[in-house]
Amino acid sequence: MRKSAKVLCSILLLILLISVGCSKETSEPKQPQLKLKPGGHLIYGSMQEPNTLNPLLSDLLATAEVGRLIFSGLVTMNDKNQWIPDLAVEVPTVENGGVSSDGLTVTYKLRPGITWHDGVEFTAEDVKFTWQFIMNPKVNVVSREGYDRIAAISTPDKYTVVIMFKEYYAPYLTLFSTILPRHKLADVDNYNTAHFNRAPVGTGPFKFKEWRIADAIELDANPQYFRGKPNLDGITYKIIPTAELMLTQIKAGEVDIAVNVPFAQLEQVRAIDKVRTVITPSMIWEHLDFNLDNKLFEDVRVRQAIALAIDRSGMISNVLKNAAVVAVSDQHPSFWAYNAALQLPPRNLAAAKELLVQAGYKPGPDTILVKDGRRLAFNLVTTKGNKMRELVAQTIAQQLEEMGIAVEVKLQEAPEFFGQTLKQRKFDTALFAWVGGVDPDNYMLWHSSQIPSAGNRYQGQNYAGWRNSEVDRLLVEGRKTLDSKQRKQIYDRIQQLIFEEVPVIPLYFRGNIDAVKTTVVNYKPSPVFAGSLWNAWEWGFAAQ
Repeated sequence: MRKSAKVLCSILLLILLISVGCSKETSEPKQPQLKLKPGGHLIYGSMQEPNTLNPLLSDLLATAEVGRLIFSGLVTMNDKNQWIPDLAVEVPTVENGGVSSDGLTVTYKLRPGITWHDGVEFTAEDVKFTWQFIMNPKVNVVSREGYDRIAAISTPDKYTVVIMFKEYYAPYLTLFSTILPRHKLADVDNYNTAHFNRAPVGTGPFKFKEWRIADAIELDANPQYFRGKPNLDGITYKIIPTAELMLTQIKAGEVDIAVNVPFAQLEQVRAIDKVRTVITPSMIWEHLDFNLDNKLFEDVRVRQAIALAIDRSGMISNVLKNAAVVAVSDQHPSFWAYNAALQLPPRNLAAAKELLVQAGYKPGPDTILVKDGRRLAFNLVTTKGNKMRELVAQTIAQQLEEMGIAVEVKLQEAPEFFGQTLKQRKFDTALFAWVGGVDPDNYMLWHSSQIPSAGNRYQGQNYAGWRNSEVDRLLVEGRKTLDSKQRKQIYDRIQQLIFEEVPVIPLYFRGNIDAVKTTVVNYKPSPVFAGSLWNAWEWGFAAQ
């Protein structure tokens, strides 16, 4: 899986309201308190292999996961979606003086005495270099979003970083989640092909040891880690190519933690002895996009009718085994920015049919609705191989057929779907997921400037092609608004407009399913992207 379904969706944050977010829950009884024994080597199973170990150069989940073990950021998040210091001494806010009253200057005080894995001291110059690295036009970074709003960075001393913004940028805390070592990269000719990308040096809890392609990445504990030496001696990030093999290895006890278990295997995993199933609410939301340049969807009543005809609750119960929650908007229901005034009506075929009648549709000779001689028929394109998503697509098609709407499900390999179909907007409707973040700013999803086209070299993520001048204005305003209450009102209004105009149909926020041996202690995954590894230095095995 890729961040935000192949594109890097910005993981963003409100600066003043930092303590509210998704709550963590499990599908099984809570693990009893177990005594931790020191040492041990943990096997972490993943069905994806990184394409690089430099997190700034990849949008793959696997790269983010391994990067979380090797690197540190200025601040990070815990399992309660609270910002906590990482390389910085504290989280800068207006209240503690870390942020100027106009929001344009952010000052980070760094922990003294931190060393890179090779023993070189970490300093403010590494932070400044990381910004220069990101902004270098020759470097193929995933995103410069937010970093391009920085005017300058100064380093008054080796433990102080002062960031000066061109304009107020509300999600400033999301920047610098990975800090690179200046001494290892400053003299490199080509950052994109640097040896560092395959054998990195960080400040995180684990040190890179070996990468065996298509097999595993070996990591050793960092004895000099600034939070204290990790309890484990090391972690093997094991690449397991298929879900079937993953299930086999879980049953055989060959992995200690298996992440992102497919929904189709949930009941099988639950039945395995000495394995607990951990389901963590996530910011990953599945949705159905309309291509708004298709004349079939010009009338908002058609889009509203289709939304009314889809049974989201039934889908969660029958397909997702209740390991998901209904999505009403682009914000998670437990998130501070969620517009609680929005009430999703239950499936209502009568109301949906009435909307279509109002839009001018009537039954055709083959029971499919017709208007001006054109059938209400379209394709639904989604990714091949994701059995859960394939089943959801078929379920939607069946439910709409009850309405007199003909839907042809088309399955495509992920590279074609994400690289061509979405970017070039070659679909009628498309089913896929976004990875939301911890800030409501979804500028790249909704702003009209973000509609990919040949004119902008197919950049942008507004695949629906939604054009709304009020939304455009609000999105810009939301990024510049310092007052938290005003910002909440802005995103409430954006959600209301999404709800009313239905450029996409939010379906559900799915949970992350992990299989964890009952002997593993302190595994506390977070809803935040790549958050399963936020506290890996605390992991360990239970004493016998």
